[in-house]
Parts: sequence; structure tokens; C-alpha cells
Amino acid sequence: MRAGGVSNAAVTSSLLESVESADLIAYGLIPEFIGRFPILVSLAALTEDQLVRVLMEPRNALGKQYNKLFSMNNVKLHFTERALRLIAKKAMAKNTGARGLRAILESILTEAMYEIPDIKTGSDRVDAVVIDEESVGAVHAPGSGGKILRGDGALEHYLAEYKLKNLVDTVEAADGELQDAEAEVSSRAMSM
Repeated sequence: MRAGGVSNAAVTSSLLESVESADLIAYGLIPEFIGRFPILVSLAALTEDQLVRVLMEPRNALGKQYNKLFSMNNVKLHFTERALRLIAKKAMAKNTGARGLRAILESILTEAMYEIPDIKTGSDRVDAVVIDEESVGAVHAPGSGGKILRGDGALEHYLAEYKLKNLVDTVEAADGELQDAEAEVSSRAMSM
């Protein structure tokens, strides 16, 4: 069941919704044990959006916990939206759900957590740690870890570059779509 990935989790969740006591007895559990459960309830696997919300929204969310931990050393922690989605996808691929999010974040932030206490001054001082797509890596491959930004204003500089890069990528994608649309219109015109 684990090897299949995300689709198997969804299928398993939907199958478990219809489990009854007789199914558990047929699976091999003893009737005396099953009799202790007055109600059987199944839980559905969390979606990517729900896992992202678990990371950042609750009062004691993992993202907030790590922000607090880093702020104790006057270091800012920033997650990009794409990185949060990749972290959620990794948890879904491993079928670990919300409980697996902490392990994924630990593996990404371990190096940064050891680097930060070596507080230096001036341009060597750690200003921020950024978690982006490169830090997280692919779904089935490890990332490079959190990006440690040194010097005053390093986070603002990085975010400005990141926004510019995303804007350029968006414009290039729009240009590609426009060229495809023009080619399709011209091919339709030629066929008339």
C-alpha cells in the first residue's frame, strides 16, 4: 500500500469508509477485541492544501514554532509558497500525513539550526534562513537545506530577486502561451 504513493492513500481512505465489524473479524482481529469498539470511524487522507494549512495556520503550527525558534537568535525564517506545497507533497508521497511534516522540516533545517548559534557581526551575521523549492528538493529526492542569508537586509534583497525571477518566469510563460495561440489561429485560418 505504501509503495503506490498518493493515489493509493486516496483509494485506501475511500475503501476504509465502508469497513464494518465483520470486515475486521475477517481480517483477523478477534471478536472480543472488535466488540470493544462501539463505533467504527475512518479518517480520510489530508489533501495538499490541508497539509499546507497544518504547517502554517494553527496556533502551534510547525512554521510558527520554527519561526519562534529562529527569532530567539534574531534570525528571520521565510517559507515560499512553492516550498510549502513541496513539503506537503513529500508528506503525501511518504503517506505520513501531518505527522511526517516535522521530520521533513527537521531534515531541511538541521544545518541552519547548527549554523545560526555561531553569531557573528557585520556581513557574517546570519540575517535569515529561506526555504524555497531548491531547499526542499523534489518529491522523492532530498533538497539542499535552508538557504542561509548573511548580512543586514539579506532577506529583503533575496525576496526582491525572487519576485523579479517569478515575474520574468510568468512573462515568459505568457509569451509562450501567446505564441501557441497565434500559431493555432494561423493554422485554423490556413485550413479555411
